[in-house]
Amino acid sequence: MDFSVEKEISQDAINQIYLIAKDYTKDYFTKDFPDDMRIDMQFQRAALLKNGSEVISCIVFTCLDGSLHITLMATKRDYNNKGYGKLLMKHFVTHASELGINSIELFTFSQQTKPINISTINFYEKVGFKIEKVCKDLWGNGTIILKMRKSW
Repeated sequence: MDFSVEKEISQDAINQIYLIAKDYTKDYFTKDFPDDMRIDMQFQRAALLKNGSEVISCIVFTCLDGSLHITLMATKRDYNNKGYGKLLMKHFVTHASELGINSIELFTFSQQTKPINISTINFYEKVGFKIEKVCKDLWGNGTIILKMRKSW
């Protein structure tokens, strides 16, 4: 597996990331998320774990107030639960440290809003994220969103 950071995300990577997001939409995201991400990726960066030209796991991110902000992290379903997400996060933290950044933040649905998201929350906690804030109605009426942060 090769790790890379794309400052300008290639169209091939955008297409692969879009398909990964689309595959998870029913369970984890809002219905418009993949299309919104396709637009957002033109202005963000991506950390990729690839096998040849195939994107296995990805983090789409930007920098906000001195912290890296993850807008999407996903691993292809065929590669789930094999350690690729943890490996990607390890490389991503090293990359952030090399830039002089010492924190990463993200927003995710709470388990109250999307019960399946307990696996996402557990993953982020296992790799060092902590819930920093609970936000209501951020991604739609009645939603509960968690702001999580990892600092070192």
